[in-house]
Amino acid sequence: MRKVSGFTLVELVVVIVILAILAVVAVPRFISVSQDAHDSAAKGAFAAFTSGVSLYHSCWAASGASGHVLDLACFGDGTLDSTTTGYPLGQATQTGGNNGTQLQGDFCRQLWQGLLDNNEYQLALHGDAAFGGSNDIVYWYSGGKIDESNTYCYFNYIRDNRAKGSENWQLRYYPGTGKTLITRSTLS
Repeated sequence: MRKVSGFTLVELVVVIVILAILAVVAVPRFISVSQDAHDSAAKGAFAAFTSGVSLYHSCWAASGASGHVLDLACFGDGTLDSTTTGYPLGQATQTGGNNGTQLQGDFCRQLWQGLLDNNEYQLALHGDAAFGGSNDIVYWYSGGKIDESNTYCYFNYIRDNRAKGSENWQLRYYPGTGKTLITRSTLS
C-alpha cells in the first residue's frame, strides 16, 4: 500500500496565520511607500519650477537687463516678461500700464507653462470644477502688487487626491522676490 503524504490541517492553519501576520506588517509599509511616491512627484515638480525661476533670474541678470523686461529672449521660448526685480511674471504684463508690477491670475498658468516647458501636468483654475476630472494642479493667486508680501501664485498638486477639501502639497511663488515656498495646504 502506498503512503499518502500531504499537509495536515494544523500545518495549513499555521501557514495561513504566518501569511496573515506578514500581510498586516507589509500593507502599511506599502501604503507609506505609495504616499512617499506621491510626495516625491509633487516636490519634484515644484523643484523644477523653483529651478526655472532661478534660471530665469540668472538669464535676466546676465543679459544686463534692469527693471521690467518684455519677452526675455534668453530663457525658454522668450515669451515670459519679468517683474521690475527680474523674476518671471507672465506674458503681456504691461497691460493697464502696470509694467511688471501687478500679478494677475492667468500669469500663474503662463509661469508654470513657460518655466517648465512641458505638458506633463493638467492645470486648472481654482474653482469647484478644478477638483474633478484629470486635473493635476490647481492654481490661482493672492494679492496684486508684486512688492506686497501677500502677493503670490499658488499651485496645489492634487493629482494624488482630487477631493475638494483634501490636504495636498502647495507651492507658493512670490514674483517680487523670486521666493518659493512648499507646504501642505487645504483648498476649499
